[in-house]
Amino acid sequence: MNIIEFIRDRARFYNCPVCGRSLKGCDIQVLSHEEERFHLQVTCAQCQVTFIVVLAIAGGAVEEVESVTPELVGERAPEAEPISVDEILDLHLYLKSFQGTLIDLIQHPDHSRG
Repeated sequence: MNIIEFIRDRARFYNCPVCGRSLKGCDIQVLSHEEERFHLQVTCAQCQVTFIVVLAIAGGAVEEVESVTPELVGERAPEAEPISVDEILDLHLYLKSFQGTLIDLIQHPDHSRG
């Protein structure tokens, strides 16, 4: 897996700064590359906005990514189901009546019930 394939794969964990949707499927072009710093042009697959990203990768990580074998990449756990509209509404209703700090919210035993 080369570094661009790796960046494309990881883009799904980030959201577009304009439309807020996942950058999964975005177009990525390398504008420049100096040692461990990449200047990338990213185009959102959803709203087609284009922006520039400067990506700095810690020492040696580029070589580690490029040495990953395809067999290891294929062994990833299956992706979780997307969050449903009902789940968002349930969370909204839960948070609307919640009284406490963020720590209380995080440490609360089970947010999905009750």
